[in-house]
Amino acid sequence: MDLHKLKIFVDLSKTLNYTDTAENLFTTQGNISKQVIALEKELGVSLFKRAHRKIELTPQGEIALPYAKKMIAEYTDLQNSLNEFQAAKNLTIEMHTIPTMPSYESFTLITKFLQKHPEVHMQLQEEESYNLVTSLKAGKCEIIFARTFDFDDSDLERIVMEADDFVAVLPKQHPLANEKKLNLVQLKNDQFMILGPSTNLYQPVIKLCQKAGFKPKITYEGTRVDLIMQMVQNNLGVSLMMKKTAEKFDSSDFVMVPLTDNVKNNLSFIRVRGQHSSANEMFWRYVQKNVDWGIQKSN
Repeated sequence: MDLHKLKIFVDLSKTLNYTDTAENLFTTQGNISKQVIALEKELGVSLFKRAHRKIELTPQGEIALPYAKKMIAEYTDLQNSLNEFQAAKNLTIEMHTIPTMPSYESFTLITKFLQKHPEVHMQLQEEESYNLVTSLKAGKCEIIFARTFDFDDSDLERIVMEADDFVAVLPKQHPLANEKKLNLVQLKNDQFMILGPSTNLYQPVIKLCQKAGFKPKITYEGTRVDLIMQMVQNNLGVSLMMKKTAEKFDSSDFVMVPLTDNVKNNLSFIRVRGQHSSANEMFWRYVQKNVDWGIQKSN
C-alpha cells in the first residue's frame, strides 16, 4: 500500500477540504482527489461522502482512519530506528588485527584517535594473520591491521605504519647467546619452536632457513607467542620471532640476536578501495596525517 495515499487520507480527514490538504502537502487539489479515489478503489470502500463542496468521513472511513494513522506512525518509527542504526554504524569501525597488535606503536595511535574522537566506537577483533585479508574482502570488517611481506592487490589500499625484523630468540645459556649477529645456519642443529601455518610468519621462517641452507628441526608450531617464549626460556629450543613482539616479554631468561640476513615486512592498516563510513574515513585521514609520527616512533 502506498503510504503517500494514507497520508493524504489522514490529512483530508482533518481538513475535510481538498484545497487545504493540497496546500498542506504541497500538491494540487486534483492530485488529492485522484489519490483518494485510488485508495478507495484499492480498499474497495468509499472513505468520504461527497455532497457539493463538502465532504465527511463515511463509517468505513471512520474504521480505516485509526489503522491509517497507526501504519504511518509505525513507518515513521521504522525510519527513525533505521536512521539511528545507520548513524551508529557510521560511527563504528570494525577492525580485525593480528594478535600481537599491542606490541606495535600503531596500537597507541588507535588509542590517541579514540581519545580525540570519543563519538567513534572501535570494535577490535583478533584474527590469525593468514585470514585477515580474506575477512576484509568478505566484508567481515572494514579495516585490518596486518603484516605484509609482499603486497600487490589493486582492490586494497594501505597505509604502511611500521617495519619489523626477525630475530633469533635463544635461551640465556645458549652457546650463541652473546653473539652480536647470527648467520641463521649457525642454528641448523637446534630445535625450533615457531608460529604455525595459520599465521603468515610460518612460510617466511621456513624460507629464511632454506635460504641459509638447511631445513629447520621443528618441535613445536602453534599460534601462542607467549607459550613459545616460555618454552625458549625453559631451554627447550630456539625460535625466530618478530623483534617488536619479542621485546614485550621479560628478557631475563632469553636473548634476542639480530640476523645477518632478514626478510622485509611492514605493519599496515589496510582497507578495500571505495566508499566507506564516516568513522572509517575519519580514522583513515587521521592515520595518514600521523603516518610520519608512526614510522618515526617505530625506528
